[in-house]
Amino acid sequence: MRLSPFCYNTPMNALLIPILILTGSSDLPYHDWRLTTPFVRQMLERDGKFKVDVNEDPRTLDAKTLKKYKAVVLNYNGPRWGATAEKALEGFLRKGGGMVAFHGVSYGYFLGMEMSPKKRWVRAASPDAAWKAYIDMIGTDWEPANVGHAVRHQFKVKIADPKHRITSGMEPEFMVDDELYHKMAHRPGIHILTTAWSDPAKKGTGKDEPISWAVAYGKGRVYHTTLGHDVKAMSAPGFITLFTRACEWASGRK
Repeated sequence: MRLSPFCYNTPMNALLIPILILTGSSDLPYHDWRLTTPFVRQMLERDGKFKVDVNEDPRTLDAKTLKKYKAVVLNYNGPRWGATAEKALEGFLRKGGGMVAFHGVSYGYFLGMEMSPKKRWVRAASPDAAWKAYIDMIGTDWEPANVGHAVRHQFKVKIADPKHRITSGMEPEFMVDDELYHKMAHRPGIHILTTAWSDPAKKGTGKDEPISWAVAYGKGRVYHTTLGHDVKAMSAPGFITLFTRACEWASGRK
């Protein structure tokens, strides 16, 4: 496993929750994992509850490696990993592990897409291109023709379920400066935690769009949010609160 060169001093404490960030590829120049990954790592370590490692080559992932962690954070949009790594993550979640996934992982090769010569996402010709378990893990699919968002702007995120462990005690709404994804094909049974109104004046849909949700996958717990376009977007206090709480929830800590 190749570890990130970005290092931060974290006390070796058995009470810290071990988290592994899976990264190393993104659809540059739209999303840059080289900037957002160290930000996520620093954000979690500053919270004081987590011990964070980074894997920049998820193709090396296996079940033995994942046993060291309570949850993974997914910040990856690139080629498929291969059967060993993909089955390892599926098994990790089914057996009770957790995952937090955000923004740029919502589309791409894992969902059976490929980039056309016109630089647009299209459905891959092969019916086996998609990682079908991945769609169930994150709780959503997205038709390539629908991949998009309103013009980036400041918008209000509203708590849809104030009683969930992730959102409990939070203010009922907070502001972000981000991309508001829309027209996603959500799986039945996802637990929507936050929403935002997609303003038609900003090329939105004119309705409330799910912004984050929880997914049960086997015995595991997955949190997915469409927020997190870049470091500026992730710097919003509401985003940081939700993200760190989601990592603790995904880890299974009571």
